[in-house]
Amino acid sequence: MLRALGFKSSPALSNEEMNQKIATQALQLEKALKAMDYVLDDRANEAYDLLNDHDTVAISQLAYGVCLFLEATLGFEQDTMKKASEILSKAESLSLKEKSFAEKNQIKSSQIYPPGTEFAVAYAESNLLNALLMLLSENFMEGAKALLKLRRAYQTLDSIKKNLDFDSNSPSASLADLSSYSSFQVEHNDASFVDLPLTMTDQEVKDQKIIDDLDRVYHMRLSRINGSHIGNPPVSESLQSELGGDSNNNLNDKDVLKLGNPSISSVDEYIHSGVNLCFGILQVVLSLIPPAIGKVLSVVGFKGSREVGLKMVWNAAMERNIHGGIGLLALLVFYDGPFQFTDVDFDIPSSSELNKSNSSLMRENDDKLKKIKTNSSSFSRKEIVEEKIQLERMASMNHGETLLHPGEKLVKVLLHARALFPHSNLWLLQESRMLASRGKLNEAVKLMDTAKPSQMKQVDALLGFDRCMILVFLHDFDRAGQDFLDLMKVNSYSHALYTWFAAACYLEAYRMCKTGLIPKGSDVDPKKVDSYASLADRYLHEAPKLIGKKKFLSKIPPFEKFIGRKYKELEEAQRRNPKIPFIDCIQTSLVHELAYFWNGYNRMSQEHLELSIKLLGYSALSSASLPSSSSAASISASAASTTGSPNDLVSSMSSMSIKSNNSLSLSSSPITLALKDSNGKPFAKVPENKEQRMIRIMFQSIALRRLGYITEGMEILDKIVISQLVNSSGKTTKLSDNPYLYPTALYERALFTWKLKGADGLPECMKWLTLSQNYHNDDYELSTRTGMKTKAAIDRLEDLNY
Repeated sequence: MLRALGFKSSPALSNEEMNQKIATQALQLEKALKAMDYVLDDRANEAYDLLNDHDTVAISQLAYGVCLFLEATLGFEQDTMKKASEILSKAESLSLKEKSFAEKNQIKSSQIYPPGTEFAVAYAESNLLNALLMLLSENFMEGAKALLKLRRAYQTLDSIKKNLDFDSNSPSASLADLSSYSSFQVEHNDASFVDLPLTMTDQEVKDQKIIDDLDRVYHMRLSRINGSHIGNPPVSESLQSELGGDSNNNLNDKDVLKLGNPSISSVDEYIHSGVNLCFGILQVVLSLIPPAIGKVLSVVGFKGSREVGLKMVWNAAMERNIHGGIGLLALLVFYDGPFQFTDVDFDIPSSSELNKSNSSLMRENDDKLKKIKTNSSSFSRKEIVEEKIQLERMASMNHGETLLHPGEKLVKVLLHARALFPHSNLWLLQESRMLASRGKLNEAVKLMDTAKPSQMKQVDALLGFDRCMILVFLHDFDRAGQDFLDLMKVNSYSHALYTWFAAACYLEAYRMCKTGLIPKGSDVDPKKVDSYASLADRYLHEAPKLIGKKKFLSKIPPFEKFIGRKYKELEEAQRRNPKIPFIDCIQTSLVHELAYFWNGYNRMSQEHLELSIKLLGYSALSSASLPSSSSAASISASAASTTGSPNDLVSSMSSMSIKSNNSLSLSSSPITLALKDSNGKPFAKVPENKEQRMIRIMFQSIALRRLGYITEGMEILDKIVISQLVNSSGKTTKLSDNPYLYPTALYERALFTWKLKGADGLPECMKWLTLSQNYHNDDYELSTRTGMKTKAAIDRLEDLNY
């Protein structure tokens, strides 16, 4: 016992003891990798049964923590997150202990990496995952507490990188080195001995236990790479050829992605993929972290690079182990997740560009691509920036691949995971999200409806929430409302948010019935108008009572604070209008406000964007419609020449119907910003206050931009919103009821400039983004969400600056 506690030195291990320990640890690693794959296949019970030694074995403890981490980040349930954090903390301690033992006894499990490196990676991984649990709270203080763990992970991974002479700007180099080394090793040894780097004596070669252990490790690794280790059929039998499709029986082995290499030892593979994943995610997280915390991070000595991080995560995603699975999940959240944390939209072409004929577009893009490759050295800085933007636009139309727009490459890796783990709703959810991000909302719902109950209830809850959001984007508010209420039966994250969402859906269904704006195929039933009104009123009053009932990491979730603020605003509106029913005192559409924070306007089709503009006009008393193109053109010219106050940009707003010269046409009826009934009277029952009008106009302008009416959308945003936020002297206005509006509107204003001017608008974009980033108002409720998005945009534009 004293030796175990470190009070007495242990005798040096013999060569035979070292080899047996290395073989045993390789077996433990393969068992842990198998257990974690069970979780990726939605068989968590089998995973936990396999990890029954987690209290004493470091790698098993980490695997146990990783499994809980996946459950925790899927469900955001406090108990699961707390347990995951506790297990990961134990994994930190066990990993450090094993690392020290390996270093002291020079137990070299790899001919590439120093003794104990695999446990250093495990230690860094434990710290990183623990820190991510804290950062996911979207709470400033919890984010600050994560700094210490992020710093530990960063320093450990940075040390490993230096030992390997590992160039962070070229992360793929290590993969080539590892592959070439494995080839050399196999030439001089049997493949079964690749996991034993030390030279074996004649006696050890005859030791049947070591031989059997090494052979078992090799075959476990081989079956894991082939995908047969957890009893599933070959990937080629269930692989789809496209998103939303059925299995293609015409595919053969050559159509299946080749992930992993059985000739590389399990420990080397684990270290290599672990460094790529952990250091890559760390780089991306640090690059997206809110500015207030980012300043502290720069002081303690590390800064993230999103580009370097994404490359490393991509390398990890191409491995056939848990790091590959988590890497793919991270990429899918980054590219196709429900939150718009990234600045990808700053590289998407305008609608007119998207509507060019494919043949002419292909010819233009091919010529540009050839020019970039052959004459890049002769470009000016501005030309290089413009060509980089064009490359991104090409990739966004599936013509080529870039880091921000991976196109079919990401689709192929996802479909491989779907075939590898056919039992898991987790990958079905990711495929549904990808369909939704490509505008195939109905197909996404249809796919989600095929899901069977999961062992991991968190996956079902997340799938259910995502389906609710897609139903909102489709304006199917009847089903969406009931489904939000059903979420409370399977998930405890925030019953206040689910109830508020349900109320918002029923309110919008009520308004659709009142206005008659019920599109073909909608599930909203005009005969249920009174029922919708009653349900909306009931749940709007119930939601605030649930605030704080389910705390997240001992804190009230940000959206519950948001709900509390909104409810007080609604109560004040009824106090001023006591004779008007509560739901008729509500001004801006609650559900269209919520949809924004889940990237709804980037998911909606043209039909639903038009409908959103109209329904948002329900609360407007004035009869303003979209400005004419001539009026918009004068405003655009003013904006292009103005670098001062946004008050200088606009003067008055035309009440004419829209006659835009944009290539994207709207429906035959003019879209107005305020709705009236057949008698010419507005539907709104109460006067629209200043902040509510600003919120409504901001969302209507965003929908206009997505429809291609960029100049018109910018004009109304400038006149109604921006002019109220920044005065002629450059001072900002403090908003009491809706503080999120200020930074959000300024971020969107930057995006308008980018859409209109591209690279020529860089200085102006940076001005708007800087104003958004520098907003301070007692850490407004949605600061993390808006702050990440703004910081990502700033970083991207700084990279393009010339």
